[in-house]
Amino acid sequence: MKEPTDKVETITNVEEEILVNDEKIEIEEKIIEEPAKPENKIINYREIKKILVFLSEDNIFSSLFYDVFIKDIKKYEYLEEISFVYNIEEITKPLNNTLIIGPTNSNDLKLLPPKLGKNTFILALSNDYSLLEKFADNEILFIANGPYLHVEKLKPYIEKSETIGVLYKQNDYGLKVFNHFKNTYPLIYTKSSSFGTSAIDLELSVNLLGNLDVLDFVIIIDDTYSYKDLVGYLATDKRTYPLQNIFLIDNFLEQRSNLENYYKPIKRSNFNKIDISNMAEPHREYFFKQSIELSLIIANKIFQKKDLIEEINHDDLGNLMISDQRIDYPIIFD
Repeated sequence: MKEPTDKVETITNVEEEILVNDEKIEIEEKIIEEPAKPENKIINYREIKKILVFLSEDNIFSSLFYDVFIKDIKKYEYLEEISFVYNIEEITKPLNNTLIIGPTNSNDLKLLPPKLGKNTFILALSNDYSLLEKFADNEILFIANGPYLHVEKLKPYIEKSETIGVLYKQNDYGLKVFNHFKNTYPLIYTKSSSFGTSAIDLELSVNLLGNLDVLDFVIIIDDTYSYKDLVGYLATDKRTYPLQNIFLIDNFLEQRSNLENYYKPIKRSNFNKIDISNMAEPHREYFFKQSIELSLIIANKIFQKKDLIEEINHDDLGNLMISDQRIDYPIIFD
């Protein structure tokens, strides 16, 4: 039987050793390094000769691309040598002197950097701006209108807030966009909770926000229809949380003209040049086709002027500036 002792066991970090019961034990120090953003490349647009359109195996996206491509390609006289791929595995050797249009999804875009050789430029059709850090500042331009931009466009609406509640969908989309929200507004006190689909989960998620009456606004980040059930739990014993104080970031999921009247006070993304709420065409299809058209316009200008342009004058969307590796769409919330 071990004799009792008054000695207290302590563990103390001492450089690369720890002290346990007066015995020094060496430990191996592990340093986890975050992958660095690639340095800017030397791009000579005059040497770019080829266009590679990188779609996906999604039949809807491919069909929409071809609809726009076949309809509009004759407008762009400088676009000539064009080839298509649908899977990252089709790119078997480094791409050189190539303008890439696509990919349409973030998984393919994430795998693209090792496939790039010398003198390449990407007009990305993915809206996952979280992948910006995988590319040099001067080698990619995000064409698609994405939820990360919508988060930034909230600034004039919420910048004077003291406390905000954020409810985000329990999936990759929700987590990424919420993290972007935190990074964009570090000085606003934020109470947050993720939500699933069951009634118990939705109620618990709202309860985790605490007293709703102290929240200036509630931001819902959702790329599904779950927010409709979620809104029903945004209530206290005294009142329902004001719908006009709710902002929805849903990446243009559905037609607002078809929404039940109950949800209309919720502020959602729109454009200051056009009213998308009365469109007959599904929003996602409309904006994807606009992205395709914009990519063709930009590609044509690059081959014409041998350089990257800084703005686009679009018939429907107005004058669009290009900055920070993306198009600055004029998003408003109404």
